[in-house]
Amino acid sequence: SDVDTVRLSLGALANLAEGIDTHSFMDSAPILDTIVDCLDRDEIDVKREAGRVIANLLSSSEIHLHVIRRGLDSLIRLSAYTCEECRYLTALAFRKLSPTISSHHALINDGLQNIISLVKDQDGKTRKHAATTLRDLSASVNDNILFFKHGVPAAMVELVKERDKENQIIAVATLRFLSRGALIKDNFSDSGIVQSVVRCISWANEDMRCQIAGLFANLSEHRECQSTMVLNGVVQAVGTLLSIENDEIWQDCSRALANICANEGKQATIHRQGGLKTLAKLSNSKGEVCQRYVAIAMRFMSSSIEVQKSLAKGNSDFPFIDFAASNLLDFQRAAAAAFAAMSLNQTGRSLVLRKGGIKPVLQLCIHLDLNVRRDAVFCVANFAGSPDFRQYIVKEGGVETVKAAASTNHNVELLRDASRAMSSFSADTATKELMIAQEIPKVLCKLAKSADNATQRFSSLALCNLCSGTREQKELVVKQGVLRVLLFLLRFPDLEVERCASLAIAALCLGSDRNKAEIIDIGFVRPLLETTTYPDTRMRQCALLALNGIALGDLPETKACVLKEDGLSPLLALIKLGDDESIHAGLYILGTLAENVEIRDALVAMDCLQMIVDKSSIGSIEIKRAAAYFLSLLSECPEYHDGIRKAGGLESVVALASLVDEECQDYGAFTLAFLANNKSFQVPLVKMGGVRPLVSMMAKDSESKHYAALSLLKLADNFENHVTI
Repeated sequence: SDVDTVRLSLGALANLAEGIDTHSFMDSAPILDTIVDCLDRDEIDVKREAGRVIANLLSSSEIHLHVIRRGLDSLIRLSAYTCEECRYLTALAFRKLSPTISSHHALINDGLQNIISLVKDQDGKTRKHAATTLRDLSASVNDNILFFKHGVPAAMVELVKERDKENQIIAVATLRFLSRGALIKDNFSDSGIVQSVVRCISWANEDMRCQIAGLFANLSEHRECQSTMVLNGVVQAVGTLLSIENDEIWQDCSRALANICANEGKQATIHRQGGLKTLAKLSNSKGEVCQRYVAIAMRFMSSSIEVQKSLAKGNSDFPFIDFAASNLLDFQRAAAAAFAAMSLNQTGRSLVLRKGGIKPVLQLCIHLDLNVRRDAVFCVANFAGSPDFRQYIVKEGGVETVKAAASTNHNVELLRDASRAMSSFSADTATKELMIAQEIPKVLCKLAKSADNATQRFSSLALCNLCSGTREQKELVVKQGVLRVLLFLLRFPDLEVERCASLAIAALCLGSDRNKAEIIDIGFVRPLLETTTYPDTRMRQCALLALNGIALGDLPETKACVLKEDGLSPLLALIKLGDDESIHAGLYILGTLAENVEIRDALVAMDCLQMIVDKSSIGSIEIKRAAAYFLSLLSECPEYHDGIRKAGGLESVVALASLVDEECQDYGAFTLAFLANNKSFQVPLVKMGGVRPLVSMMAKDSESKHYAALSLLKLADNFENHVTI
């Protein structure tokens, strides 16, 4: 009960406990319990000496568990005292206990506020021990809500502001561990963490820089923190951290930049702060993880149009060319992705072209890695889609490269972009010859059977473009086996694909009798006639163009095939109810078919004259031309003259000849020349006003002048017409 006796006894034990070899004699429950009980006595001197004993004994980890069970609560209560030595001893005890995980629950839930108070103590050693305790505690917990609730980050910021390097390292390490949690974003902009840490980088040693790099990396994981980091110069700070070649520092720096670069609104600022140069330096790292982060950051940076504009203005380094030539897959993927992103706009395409990126892109198209090939082919397709850059791709062998990529791959996205590139290449007349020589139609035939709708559409469009060329080119395309595929596409349930197939047939027929014969033999006429009944206007027009292409020419079988397939009725039905474009195309093909005598008789027998005359008076100028041509064919045969008169064709012919359209005037004069040969029509034609347009044609040097003169000559055969003439 004597206080001095207890104090002196505890002092003796404390002195003995300074030697770690004496701990084994004290490591017994009765002795430890007695010492712990002294922590709860009222006398401050006794408490202090008991705390000194415990602090010394905790140098042995074997004693930790007993103290945690019996004495940790007493130590926490002792830390709240104002006694300077008691605060130091409890801080020392906490620091020794903190490596033991079982102590963390009580220290965090019951003692955290007291430990923060110790961190703010005037004594430097007390602060250091308390800060070390917080570092160890923050390293082991996932749910750090209590640390933020009690203001641990703010306390660490104050330590960072001190000039004590050890305390700074400890504080930054604590912030690094706490930054793993989601709560770091709360009031982050006002906490001053980044500003305080950035200021001390210049004099930081390697350990300190390692902790700072880890802190930056963890903070960058939170999107809410990224803006503050960029505004406070973290990108430049990262460049300073890299002055020490440490794998852990470089890896954390690369992770920080990868996360920050993902923020679309900050990429231009990052570039102005030297982000690309820093990433280029980091790319020299031999660590795979670091290289991967650099590759990710480069992808994000290349996707920013502001960064692209900045690179295009000056002579800035363009690391993507080196990345493409690298042996590292991550860098090659980053280069391909960067080129793909730049190819989406005019600025990026100009940049790639000026920096010599066309060849590297084409080389990446045949890379062993699918992701690289896919991005590279996507880039080529975008370049090919721009008329200003298409020629450069072709000049460097783009057609051959895309063909190789499409022939050796089965990836849907890659084949889609390859077919898109080919559809763009085929739009240039100069490139068509090269594509046909490279047997691109064979490749397109395979792509046209793809299960992917977009691939089918692009390949169908490419085939359509390649089918329009010289006669030799068209026949060579047919020899490469496109007709069977076009027939398949013509029956495919996609209007865009069917339209392209119809237009391809129309193009192949024009100027090549050999192609027409093959098209008829394969059986295109029936599907095309069925297509003219579609409700889609453009589809009908394309089918009619294809039928016109087949029917045009001197070969009798090209016209007879329409009659054999009972094609006249659907054509007449279409003219009755269709739109202006379909009516024009329908009348045009009727005129072509009417060149065949058998078909002409069949058409007249189907009472089509009245409909054609009616359409000639209300339709567009194209319809009037087509109707005029049809009437001109019928006028050559006297047996059709009465039918023309009954249908009101005489008035229509005069009206067509009076139009201010050279083609209508030609057909009108030709028709009048034959109709005027019929004596019963001579006076009616003059009364209808047929003389005035004929005289007008005589005053011009046009094709119609000859037939106008012949018409006037025939009309003058009747004396009644002389005065009018």
